[in-house]
Amino acid sequence: MLDAPPPRDPTPVIITTTQPAPPRRSSWIVTVVAFAVAAGVIGFVIGDLVDGPSTSSDPAHPTHPTPPNTVAVADADRAPAATPAVAKTETPAVAGVDPVAVVEGPCPAGMVLITGGKFFMGTDDDSAVLVPARPAHQVDVGTLCIDVHEVTVDAYRQCSDRGECKRAHRTSEWPAPEGKEPTEWRASISAYDELCNERYDDRGDHPVNCVSWAQAQSYCEWRGGRLPTEAEWEFAARGSDGRVYPWGDEDPGPEHMNGCGAECRTWRAARNLRETPAVLYDASDGYSGTAPVGSFPAGRTQWGLDDIAGNVFEWTADSFTSYPGASPSQTMQDDGPERRVIRGGAFNSFQAVHADPALRFGQVPTAHTHGIGFRCAAPPR
Repeated sequence: MLDAPPPRDPTPVIITTTQPAPPRRSSWIVTVVAFAVAAGVIGFVIGDLVDGPSTSSDPAHPTHPTPPNTVAVADADRAPAATPAVAKTETPAVAGVDPVAVVEGPCPAGMVLITGGKFFMGTDDDSAVLVPARPAHQVDVGTLCIDVHEVTVDAYRQCSDRGECKRAHRTSEWPAPEGKEPTEWRASISAYDELCNERYDDRGDHPVNCVSWAQAQSYCEWRGGRLPTEAEWEFAARGSDGRVYPWGDEDPGPEHMNGCGAECRTWRAARNLRETPAVLYDASDGYSGTAPVGSFPAGRTQWGLDDIAGNVFEWTADSFTSYPGASPSQTMQDDGPERRVIRGGAFNSFQAVHADPALRFGQVPTAHTHGIGFRCAAPPR
C-alpha cells in the first residue's frame, strides 16, 4: 500500500447521461493549398512551441526556484477544491489523490465515468489546421473512466519518487523543424526549458509536462490504467451532441481555457522570441505557461472534465495515421517516423480552432516538451 499526501484535485459528481448524436457542421473543401497553410500553423504551434524528442538524460532534482512564468490570478478565479466522501481500499495512485482512497462508484478517485455512445469523430470543417482531422466519421466508444484533470506534478512524483516512473524532464526538447535555422531552434529550446514544471517545488498542482509518450504510458499503467485512445479522448471532450468546443458553442475566452492571450506575447518578447502570429484573445488569462489544473471552470466539459482544451496538449495511445476515407491531400502527413497523437491544445494555442476537440497533431514519442502532458483512462469497476 502506497503512502501519499492528501488529495489536491477535486472529484466531480459522476455523470452517466448519454447525449444525442447529430453530425457536426461540415464543408467539403479539401485542397493541397489548405494543407500547406496547415503545415505552417502546425510548424509554429508544434515545432516552435510544444514538442520535442529527448536528447539528454534526467538531471538530478535540484532545489527549485520560484517559477518565472506565472502571472498572478485572483483565487476567486480558480476552481474551488472539493472534498469527496471516500471509502478506503487498495488501488494505485490517481491524479494526485491518496492512492488508497476511491470514491464509491464505478471509477477510482479523480476520475469520472463516461457513458459510451456514438459520435462523429473528426471534422469536415475546411480550416487548414484541421486537415489531419478530416473527414468526420462515425465511431462507437465504450464506457470508460477518465481523469478529471491532467496528471499533476505532485501525482507524477508519487510514481517517480518511488522509482516506479522515470522522473519528468527538466528540459524541453523536440525535433528540429524542417527549414528552421538550428540556432533559432536551440534558442527556443533554451527559453522553453524554464517552463518544465519538474524544475519547481511550488507547481505541484500544475500539469506535469516535459514527459515522453513512454513516461506517460508507464505512469498510467502504474495506476492500473492506460492512456486513452484518441477516439475516447475526443468523445470525452465533445460527447455526442456535435458541440463546437468542449464547453459548448461559445468562442474561447480567457475564462474558458489557458491559451495564448496578451501574456503570451509579453513572455515571448521578454525572451527575444519571434512574435506569435495571433492571440486567442486580447486579454490576459493570467498564465504565460501552465496553470494549476481546474483553474478555468467555465471551460469544463459536459462530463465535468477540466482543461480538456488548453493548458497542455495530451498524449494519447494511438499512432498518428490518416482517418478512414481521407483524400490524398489529407494523407500527406503519414510519411516519416512513427508519431503519437497529441490532443487538446496548450497554453500557447493562439487560434479558436485550436480548442476544437477534433484538433490532432502527431509527435515523435521520444519528445518531452513544455506543452505536452497527459491524463489517464481506466475501465469501470
